[in-house]
Amino acid sequence: MVSRLKNKRFHLSLAAKDRLRGYAFLAPWLIGLIMVFLVPLVQSIIYAFSRLDFQVSSGSSYSLTFIGWENFRYILLEDKDYPQYLVKVLGDLLYNVPVILVFSFFVALLLKKRTRGTAIVKAIYFLPVILSSGIFLGLQNNFGQNSMSALEQTMQSASSSISVLKSMNLEKYLVEMNIPQEYIALLTGPIDRLYSMILSSGVQIFIFLAALNSISPSLYEAAEVEGATGWENFWYITFPMTMPMLLVNLIFTIIDSFTSVNNVVMEYVYDTAFVDLNFGLSSAMGWLYCLILFAVMGIAVGLISRRVFYYT
Repeated sequence: MVSRLKNKRFHLSLAAKDRLRGYAFLAPWLIGLIMVFLVPLVQSIIYAFSRLDFQVSSGSSYSLTFIGWENFRYILLEDKDYPQYLVKVLGDLLYNVPVILVFSFFVALLLKKRTRGTAIVKAIYFLPVILSSGIFLGLQNNFGQNSMSALEQTMQSASSSISVLKSMNLEKYLVEMNIPQEYIALLTGPIDRLYSMILSSGVQIFIFLAALNSISPSLYEAAEVEGATGWENFWYITFPMTMPMLLVNLIFTIIDSFTSVNNVVMEYVYDTAFVDLNFGLSSAMGWLYCLILFAVMGIAVGLISRRVFYYT
């Protein structure tokens, strides 16, 4: 009885230590949220339900007038551009996310094999992540556009080289095979978007690669003794063991697609705020977009999390 109580106390103390470690890791994010993001977040909610009028001549720079749901009614019923952009972004999301995940997983499987030149290939795939980071963009602004001419020429030449794949008349051969046009678009779409997929899959590749490297080799050895084939090893060992990271990559890819710099909705919200100076309407657009993002992530996580296999 005494030993059971001691084990219970020791277990509780370990749980408390784990909670403290979790709070310690969350502390930088919580501090940043409270000190940097909380005030603009609350202001954007207020702006979304208000009309902001600039008053340069008076003492205050602007005045807020509460108008309730008027901004949301306008963007859903009267704005002709926002709903179209929203549908376009959702359509691209449904197409790009599965393609990026499949492409990233396939490349991670190839990079898992330790061969000569693997490190160089990893660096090539991760280079677009570095080039698109905020630090690199800040350096680009500080040193000017001229200093980046060589890099831009390299990226453009790479893009033109990849575009050669489009000129292989694959679509023509598929048409001659009497394949329906909708299936042709699905088959040729990933080839046309290969360059953009490489730019968008750097982080996902390394997350999948970390998941693959964490699988114990003893599982494959036991399966080999039982006579399992490579195909069975993939579906019964590799794929189930990487499902937790598949869920992480799914969430990351959805957020990355929704917040991409080439996103038409983000550009439209930015222009509404800083070009048209309509901060109330842009805040409503942003919050509606954010709610749709949460809904999409909730549906995706709800569908995938039931099939995720967690191992210890």
